Amino acid sequence: MRKLLEDLMLRLLRTYSPTGSEELAVEAYVDFLRSVGVNNVEVDDVGNALFTYGTGSKWLLLAGHIDTVEGELPVSYDGKVFRGRGAVDAKGPLVAMTVGALEALKYLDISKCRVTVAALVGEEGRSPGARALIRRGLKPTAIVVGEPSGCDGVVIGYRGSIKLRLVCRGTGGHSSNPEGGISAIEEFISTWLRLKELSKSLNISVGMNYISGGQLFSVIPKLCEGVIDVRVPIGMKLSDIKSKINESLSNYCSYEVIDETPPVKVSVNVSVVRALVRAIIKNGLKPSPAIKLGTSDMNLLVSLTDNIVSYGPGKSELAHTDYEEISIEELELGTKIYKDLILEFFTTNY
Repeated sequence: MRKLLEDLMLRLLRTYSPTGSEELAVEAYVDFLRSVGVNNVEVDDVGNALFTYGTGSKWLLLAGHIDTVEGELPVSYDGKVFRGRGAVDAKGPLVAMTVGALEALKYLDISKCRVTVAALVGEEGRSPGARALIRRGLKPTAIVVGEPSGCDGVVIGYRGSIKLRLVCRGTGGHSSNPEGGISAIEEFISTWLRLKELSKSLNISVGMNYISGGQLFSVIPKLCEGVIDVRVPIGMKLSDIKSKINESLSNYCSYEVIDETPPVKVSVNVSVVRALVRAIIKNGLKPSPAIKLGTSDMNLLVSLTDNIVSYGPGKSELAHTDYEEISIEELELGTKIYKDLILEFFTTNY
């Protein structure tokens, strides 16, 4: 098992695949599967790679993602620790779920079960990979989303998000007389400070991803725009948050929603969560249910079934940083838990 993990992990880490540029990584993933005798691999019209075994009516979808955030990092492996972009988020979980599914195949009656592993594209963007599965109307019995949770983590929920482009306009004028005109940048800052106050009262979070505006010399800025990331707690409606944002805008500012994702939370009693809990216990760990601060494809794929959970080896606090790393021991343990999760799901009556 270790050799398979090392082989696939290094293939994927060495193939830089930021959102929108996943083709070579998908090709490397498919080549690995074929090298270990998996021939029923599909690359769909948006670039997802999927393989399926079994013909049973009870169907488990394992949905990882193969894209990463931007920012290529040096790739290394010293026999103990893998380092590189995506080691944690989320090539590590994808590698573990893939090899775990291959290991589980040795013990399953494929006439009574069906397992699909999906390496999805675009999760760090607008999730075209997950949305393609939804458009196809897939109806799996249960879904496991591959995201770093730590080997003992059972993620049953994520906050929602609203990504908006805030645009503020001013009147211009000479900056030697700043009171003689309306500054788009000052209006942007004013709105931003109101949004920060709003975040405290509503228990949401707002983060600035991008800002641009103004000229270098002597002109009161006519235009300032930026991208703001609003995270929405479980139990709150996106429409209510947008209404409050409208109330916080300067008269010189407006916004458009770039993307939005509702929050998600599932019961700890659904069968796939129970199977994961049992698999973690079987491997000597104490399961730790969690609600994550970010979002994932789980927020979208729950529309296919609420029998869903997110899991994967790796320290989530290293995701999107310049220090992404995961140990071979973490990968091996996560792989065993994925394998046992699959076996528990298909062999235990819940």
